[in-house]
Amino acid sequence: MKLFALFLLPIFLYATSVETLVEHAKNSHLSLEAIKHKLSTLDNEYEISRNFANPELSLSMSDIQLRDISNRSLEPMQYTALNVNQKIPYFGKRDAASQKIEAQKAQLNMSLEEAKVKLTKAIKLSAFTIWRLEEQLKIVDDYLSLTKQNIDLFSAYSTNDSSAHMGIMNAELALSQLKIKKSKLESALVGQYKNISYLSDMDVKSIEADMSMHELRPMDYYLNAVDENKAYKMKEAELDVANADVKVKELASFIDPVVQVGYFRREKFEDYMSVGIGFSLPIYGSELSKEEAARKIVLSAKSETEDTKNQISSQISAVYLQLQSAYEIYNILQNESLPQLEHMKDLTSSSLRSGADLFLYIQMLEKKLTLDEQNIDAIASYHQNLATLEALIGEEL
Repeated sequence: MKLFALFLLPIFLYATSVETLVEHAKNSHLSLEAIKHKLSTLDNEYEISRNFANPELSLSMSDIQLRDISNRSLEPMQYTALNVNQKIPYFGKRDAASQKIEAQKAQLNMSLEEAKVKLTKAIKLSAFTIWRLEEQLKIVDDYLSLTKQNIDLFSAYSTNDSSAHMGIMNAELALSQLKIKKSKLESALVGQYKNISYLSDMDVKSIEADMSMHELRPMDYYLNAVDENKAYKMKEAELDVANADVKVKELASFIDPVVQVGYFRREKFEDYMSVGIGFSLPIYGSELSKEEAARKIVLSAKSETEDTKNQISSQISAVYLQLQSAYEIYNILQNESLPQLEHMKDLTSSSLRSGADLFLYIQMLEKKLTLDEQNIDAIASYHQNLATLEALIGEEL
């Protein structure tokens, strides 16, 4: 017994909980890091939105006399000028641009939260699939061993009549099917471990998952939490960006003055300065057209937001029904089917006398295997649908 415990010790040491996988993924997965880098760029965009446009600097020389190009003192109109032009944004334009950047940052932050929820859900679904495959492998191994024992036992004590031969042949066919099933399960399990290693950004060899079954919360619990869905919040954030853009477009029709300051230097004459102010004239209606287009985008975003909420509510209802079905199937199997079939299997096993008895016993084993697999599927389906519901109401763990 001690040797057996020592053999299992490395398995338990390397078993990683689903919670640990999720936390590690949220801290280091590259898909999340990519969004974080995009967020940092918006900090730079915010700083830019607070700045004025770059000033324009120009250097010019006037009244160059061709008869004496180098002489800059022939008359007072000859000067060398240094001019600076600076656009002054209309009141509120910088604030509006900054608010749009803030709205975009909030949208990207919500995108990060949505990605975390999706990643959490994917890890849970993969973990529960791994649990299902490993549990199915366990019972397949048990049935392989049991079938082999019965074939050996019956071959040793049975006569060479046709019924005995048929019973053994049937048992050997069942054994082959179990080997095929085992091979498929092992292959699928390897793929799932590679998948969960990628999702969690760590090398996963074994997982530990709490697969206990609990009473269901009412559907209204999930429907009332639909506003917490990250996809819905993303749509709300998109709507905020669209509204902020409308404000930017509204202010764009207001004229930004351009201040012009010049310094004029003259040889043998007094230097002087000039000050001017200029305006761009929005006479072609481009700004109003852009503003109208922005308002239409707001209307579109509002419709998409409401549609997303309705769609999520529909998904919650559908997934909840699947969760309820898995829970009901589990209870039926636990309370009715499995106990009855276990009793029948014991009775058949204790009365093995002929090939026909072995044939019936193998049939009973196959039915028991089917029910055991249905029980495992029901538990895995319960937890997978529960993980989907939790993702639909924005839970990350």
